[in-house]
Amino acid sequence: MENSKRLVELAEKELKENKERKQVELIKEAIKQTLEKIEEKTNAKKELEKEIKILKLDIDNIRAGKLDLIEERQKKDERAKNTSVIIIEREVVEVPCPYSWPKPWYEPYRIYINPYYVWKGAIKPGNISYGIDDTTSFQNDSYQMINCSIAKNASAGTYKLESGTIKSIS
Repeated sequence: MENSKRLVELAEKELKENKERKQVELIKEAIKQTLEKIEEKTNAKKELEKEIKILKLDIDNIRAGKLDLIEERQKKDERAKNTSVIIIEREVVEVPCPYSWPKPWYEPYRIYINPYYVWKGAIKPGNISYGIDDTTSFQNDSYQMINCSIAKNASAGTYKLESGTIKSIS
């Protein structure tokens, strides 16, 4: 009888320890999963911060009339090309000249709407218009010629975003 009582106590103790071990494992797994989720969100935040930095650099370069810096960044970094709303390519105009003249800063650039944004629905083809009478729409497969001085002078203004927020660029 004493022996069976002792066996019952040992079995109860073992069940209690097993239950506690499972609870500890559950907590440890929950902590591990939470830490992994934090790491995942931190990495996503870093990626978003890099994209925001690229977009802010684009605005700063347009405001300064330095389309060449955007073009250079997009050629060097695929992320910059995919993040930017516009794709900029220098229009190569070869003029035979016996002298080595520096290229003018107002050299023409082609500006395309990034097809990624059109595909994602953030920009709808035809949403961006240009021209004197605003009747010509900017299609995603077309481009507009622009030079740095136009970009610099045209960037200032007040912009109403789709969220209703008003942003001012000077």
